[in-house]
Amino acid sequence: MSNHTLSVYPKYVIPSLITLLVLSAIPNSYSQEEGPSITITSDKDSYLPGDTVNLAGLVSGAQNPLVAVQVKDSSGNLILIRTIQADQNGNFTISFKIPPSATSGKFDITTSTRVNGFVVTQTQVITAKVPEFPLSGVVLFIAGIIPIILYRTMRQTGSNGGGW
Repeated sequence: MSNHTLSVYPKYVIPSLITLLVLSAIPNSYSQEEGPSITITSDKDSYLPGDTVNLAGLVSGAQNPLVAVQVKDSSGNLILIRTIQADQNGNFTISFKIPPSATSGKFDITTSTRVNGFVVTQTQVITAKVPEFPLSGVVLFIAGIIPIILYRTMRQTGSNGGGW
């Protein structure tokens, strides 16, 4: 009876060892390479109606790519759609104004470009904050201004010889 040295090891140990040896010899060539990307940043996180939003972006993996920019307000209404050309390094900038009629909420800014046949998209969220005056403040303002208007009206009509 001739015993081979490897026959003493259980059947599953030998294939496992061979697999480990083979895998350790393979270079990390199958790791995913850094693909094309697009990044955008805004100059502030929060804006008021009428404020100008300044965006800066970078497209990696392409020279002079066209970049589509789309901005939607908090209700999903499209307020800007534009295509701009990035420079040879992939840098781009764009500015737009928050509409004076904007309501408070999140604005979605989506940028897209095509790099080596791949569509790359990035979304940035900014916030528009509309100053809100409580109803009581408006009522107090009106209640304070009415007596002044009445006093001036009475004074003017009183000085002209008329009266109430």
